[in-house]
Amino acid sequence: MRIAVDGRPLRHPFSGIGVYTREILARIAGDHDLFIYLDRQLEQPSDFKGTFRSGPSRGLTGLFTANVAFARWARRDRVDVFFSPRHHLPLTLGRIPAVVTIHDMVWRVAPETMQPLNRLLDTTLMPLALARAERVIAVSADTANRIAGYCGRRDVATIHNAPREVSHTVPFEHPRPYFLFVGTKEPRKNLRGAVEGFRQATAAGLNHDLVLVGPTGWGDPGLPADMAGDPADKRIVNLGPISDERLAGVYESCTALVLASFYEGFGIPLLEAMHYGKPVITSGTGAMAEVVGDAGVLVDPCDPASIARAFLKLANDGNICHRLATNARRRSCAFSWDRAARSTIDVLEDATRRTNA
Repeated sequence: MRIAVDGRPLRHPFSGIGVYTREILARIAGDHDLFIYLDRQLEQPSDFKGTFRSGPSRGLTGLFTANVAFARWARRDRVDVFFSPRHHLPLTLGRIPAVVTIHDMVWRVAPETMQPLNRLLDTTLMPLALARAERVIAVSADTANRIAGYCGRRDVATIHNAPREVSHTVPFEHPRPYFLFVGTKEPRKNLRGAVEGFRQATAAGLNHDLVLVGPTGWGDPGLPADMAGDPADKRIVNLGPISDERLAGVYESCTALVLASFYEGFGIPLLEAMHYGKPVITSGTGAMAEVVGDAGVLVDPCDPASIARAFLKLANDGNICHRLATNARRRSCAFSWDRAARSTIDVLEDATRRTNA
C-alpha cells in the first residue's frame, strides 16, 4: 500500500504517542510505501525508510500545513489510505480513506490537565476525525469504550501498545535502592502527588530514593514549595530525558515504577517496567488497571497517603514484591509491537476496501 502518515509525533520521541508512531512505522516501512508528512523538519533523521515532506514552520502556519497541505500532498502522492497516529485528521482530506488512532480522551476526562490551546484543538478536531475516519484504532479497551459514542456503527479496533525494544542496555548505577517515575512532567501525570507520597513514606522509614526520568512539559509541578529542607528532597534525582538504552538500564535497576496519573489512555512506562520484571504503583483509573492487571499496587491518585503506603509495601515486603515482579514479566509477554503493527495494517487495508466497495 501507499500510506500517507501524519508524522508530527515523531518530533516528540519521548512522548507515548511519539513512541507509538515510531514503533509502528518502523515495522511497516519495509513492506509498504510510506509518505510521512510534517509541519516542520525532524531534528533527528528517521531510522526507517519513507518519503518525508515538511512545511515551513509551527504555530498557526503549522496548523494550516497539517489541515490543508497534508491533504494536498496525499492526493499528489496518490496514496491508498491516510493514517493519523495522533487523534486528528486533515480537514480537507476529501475522499481518501482514513484511519485515526485515539490514545486517550483527556479533553473529556481531565480537561483541566491540558494546555488551553491543546484542549481546544482536541475538543474541536477529535470528534471531527472520529466522524470522518473509515476505521478507528484505540490503544486500550478503556479508550475504545470512551470513544464509542462518537463512532456511530463503525468498528473500533483495540490494538494495545507494547514496550520499547533496545539493541543494548546502558547500565545505571545508583548508591541506594530507588523507585522510578517515567513520563513528561505535566499536571496529568500527578508527579506532585507521587512526590508527596514519597515524602510521607520517607518520614515513615522508607530507605529508597526517587529517580525521575522524562522531559519537562507544561506547568511543570516541580517539588512542593514546603519541601525545601525536607530530608526527602535530597533523595529525589531528576535525570531528565535520556536515551532508550540508558532508560533500559534505569528500569532494570529500580525496585518499582510509580505512575499515579490522574488519567492515562494506556501508559507505556507501566508496560516497560513490567517488561523488565518490575512491579508498578499506579492509579486504579483509566486504562492503567487494564494494562497492569495483577502486576502492581493500585492507589488513589488524589490521596498521597495511599501512594505512601504502596511505596512502603513494596520496599518492606519482599514476598509481595517478588510475586508482583513475576506477574509483571509474565503479563508483559502478551503485548507486542510486531503484533500491533500487523493488526494496524489489517485495519488500514480494511479502510481501503470499505471505500472501494
